[in-house]
Amino acid sequence: MSRGAAQSGVAGEAVDAPVWHLRRTVDGGLFDTYTDSFNAVWRTGRPVKG
Repeated sequence: MSRGAAQSGVAGEAVDAPVWHLRRTVDGGLFDTYTDSFNAVWRTGRPVKG
């Protein structure tokens, strides 16, 4: 069984964003959907220049 904690929100607003404790119990469920989405975004991310 896979487990993960995820926090959604925009930087600077994390205090108001919920933290989800996800547990993978079946293939193709919420855990897989969320991690697939996260990984797709992570692959396209670029460093913030400042």
